[in-house]
Amino acid sequence: MTTGRLDRIHGSLLVGAIGDALGAGVEFMPLSEIKELFGSEGATDFTPFYGHDAPITDDTQMTLFTAEGLIRAAADGTDPVQGIWAAYQRWYHTQGGPLPDGVDPDSGLLAVADLHDYRAPGMTCMGSMEAGLPGDPDVPLNDSKGCGGVMRVAPVGMVAGSDDTAYRLGCASAALTHGGPCGWISAGVLAVMIRRLIAGDNLEEAVIAGRSHAEADQRDTGVAAALDAAVQLASRAPLDGRMIEELGGGWVGEEALAIAVACVLAEPDPNQALLLAVNHSGDSDSTGAIVGNLLGALHGTGPIRVDWCERVELADVIADLAAQLVEVRIGSPVGKWKRWFQGLLVRPRSSPA
Repeated sequence: MTTGRLDRIHGSLLVGAIGDALGAGVEFMPLSEIKELFGSEGATDFTPFYGHDAPITDDTQMTLFTAEGLIRAAADGTDPVQGIWAAYQRWYHTQGGPLPDGVDPDSGLLAVADLHDYRAPGMTCMGSMEAGLPGDPDVPLNDSKGCGGVMRVAPVGMVAGSDDTAYRLGCASAALTHGGPCGWISAGVLAVMIRRLIAGDNLEEAVIAGRSHAEADQRDTGVAAALDAAVQLASRAPLDGRMIEELGGGWVGEEALAIAVACVLAEPDPNQALLLAVNHSGDSDSTGAIVGNLLGALHGTGPIRVDWCERVELADVIADLAAQLVEVRIGSPVGKWKRWFQGLLVRPRSSPA
């Protein structure tokens, strides 16, 4: 059966949320503790956390706001990066920040009560939002290369009209909060991979396309090297949590992307790939979310456990966003984005967190 564009977009969002939720309850746990609690196979299902049986974390929260930012920018004819930045300001309000001026608190995702819940948001994202001025690859806000940029960027790949647009917009959207090159190059690469998978490429083709952009970007070579290590590790399949940790913990962008790529290349069963991605001593929810983004873009939801698709938090909200996102197409954002960003530089920067 042919997997359509809507199925792939919905799948990327929903399976990303599933991977996030599978990792939510075991994030920060060493693998030994995970196995002690759940047995030799590790966690094999959702673990109740945050008062929910299958809870999303800040990873999916920010992914959904990325999607909403792109949808509103397309509807308003504004720059997509500006739209994403405005969306992150709205997300920040759900985590206790101020309501942005002129924003209706009952509109869009802000009207979803379950999103107004503190789900361990990253310090870099929170500090960047408190600073009040967006970063840019050429004018970085900080030197963080944490995975908080790459874990939220999948919607960019869903709407980009070309690989170049996906890469540039992916990098720019991550650099809003993360100034370290590996923090935003990894995001640009993931956006390219998502775009290729939705267009019908296989996993290997998508990885090659993403890596080519990382290699061509001479501002940092760390992401290309991490992807090479991931491909090499995947060739040693079957993998386990200890082997995954050879790529790092996933706390930084290039490691999170590398772990995700290794999992999807090494494990042919999508459900097992999701479990492999969360059973290690690192950032389990982020690596699970990225694996889910990739697998959903490739397969849709077809091969994913039906009960996971039904039980994951906010499944109905995700379906609604996917239906809106499928109508969005974005070309090159660079010119308008640069003009908007340069205009903001005249404003005083507040103190970071």
